Amino acid sequence: MRRSLSVRWRLTIAYTVIIAVSGAVLLTLVYGLVTGGEVQSGSQTTQRTPGTDTDVPPPEPVGPGARDDDRSDGAQLAQSSWLALALVTAASVGIGWVVAGRLLAPVHTITARARRISADSLDERIALGGPRDELRALADTFDALLGRVQSTVTSERRLVATMSHELRTPLANQQAALDVALADPAADADELRAAATTALDQSRRAARTIDALLVLARAQSGEATGPPVPVDLRAAVADAVDQARSADDDVLTWDVHLVPATVPGEPDLLARAVANLVDNAAHHNVPDGRVLVTVAVEPGTARVAVENTGPIVAPDAAADLVLPFRRAAADRTAAVGGVGLGLTVVQAVAEHHGGRLVLTPRPDGGLVAELTLPGP
Repeated sequence: MRRSLSVRWRLTIAYTVIIAVSGAVLLTLVYGLVTGGEVQSGSQTTQRTPGTDTDVPPPEPVGPGARDDDRSDGAQLAQSSWLALALVTAASVGIGWVVAGRLLAPVHTITARARRISADSLDERIALGGPRDELRALADTFDALLGRVQSTVTSERRLVATMSHELRTPLANQQAALDVALADPAADADELRAAATTALDQSRRAARTIDALLVLARAQSGEATGPPVPVDLRAAVADAVDQARSADDDVLTWDVHLVPATVPGEPDLLARAVANLVDNAAHHNVPDGRVLVTVAVEPGTARVAVENTGPIVAPDAAADLVLPFRRAAADRTAAVGGVGLGLTVVQAVAEHHGGRLVLTPRPDGGLVAELTLPGP
């Protein structure tokens, strides 16, 4: 494969060609003007006007020798001019090389610093100084990209580390229950059934964690399975409330206010998001608590608000509840609680659809979660 010229050489050649062409055009125009004036001066004729002074001698006629001298001077002028142009063009190669090198120096700085940045040094930045020109804007854009990459990589590493711990716990509990049952040769059917039940519960917990991680990965990838379709938000919230109330056994008081609302998006992801909000409000509650679910429509947006009673949440800790595997303390159903990814999935789904999730602690305990989505 033939190696192409570097940008520095291309700029140098471009500068040289521009200078050479401009000089050639200028010399051609000057030479044309000079030779045109010589032709006019060599072909002048004199006419005597009646009544004028006859003592004035007529101009001396221009002979062939004078014209030959003019042609010789013009040819010498042209030769000297083209020689000067050749020297200027040769000098412009070196000047263009130096100028191109100075102009491209920031590019070399960006390249050298970018090569030093790796997955283990994402905190480094280009930090290009100098005037705020296009190259400075390019370096600043690259630094902003590095910041987003660093945030994503840090979040993924934290998620993987926490996920490993979360999956290790049910697997360890499952193994411990089976080991205890198998280690007792006198274990009866009830003991073996209890061990199998424990192992099955832990297996289901691990399956819920994996399922939530798959939904989270799909939402965070930003890749839609197809074009957005109209989603009946009211129906999705109503289904989520019905499922949560059927599993609640009338322990909580439900106050539901729904209005017709349609938003564009992916039905499965939106259904999972509103279900997580409702389930989170039911699980993180207190005995004889209350859950308030509202669907409201505003100009250009639709809003799902889920409010519940529950333990007091510090204002500075509310934002951390969307982080993976963060659970509130003193859960009402701690034994069968979620996997700690409910609000994380809601946050990812909201961002995937161009919306937002806002968590506001209630003064007397509990939380208000508002999911706002752009309307059609």
